[in-house]
Amino acid sequence: MAVHQLKKYLKWRLIVVAKAGNIDFEFKSERAGLWCLNKKGSERWMSITLASTETNEVVNTIATNDTEIIKRILSAPGEGLRIRSFQTVVTCDFPDNKGIAVADVLEFVEKRTKRGELFYLVLTKFSCYQFGGPIKLMANQVEPGSDVVIYTDEPPARRYYGG
Repeated sequence: MAVHQLKKYLKWRLIVVAKAGNIDFEFKSERAGLWCLNKKGSERWMSITLASTETNEVVNTIATNDTEIIKRILSAPGEGLRIRSFQTVVTCDFPDNKGIAVADVLEFVEKRTKRGELFYLVLTKFSCYQFGGPIKLMANQVEPGSDVVIYTDEPPARRYYGG
């Protein structure tokens, strides 16, 4: 299937889905021939996969950049449900991976600036990402002792490759 046919089909599919409810995705392209589906108005979001506690089968996946929804799900995933994975999806410019990166969240922390603005830090194996708050934030603008840890996970085991 040619790229323009695929794009046309996916747009049609999105219109069908949009008629059923709100849709907050859009097509983006960074160069000719490369298209991807992104959250509208955001270059990063978080994804939570919920599984049944009995069967361990995936029940639901929530992808959003709304931190209030994420906090609510992390505190109470629902009766008979558990969090199977919690990931962040961000744009990246790594030498070996340009485009979109997906990383497991190791820590999700709520903080405040000295002006009282609320923001969130998401720590992954690769980096730390900010959700909300001022666009440019310096360390001296953060209120000391305002950290509220919402979620933590064990970092993956380190692998040693060498002789």
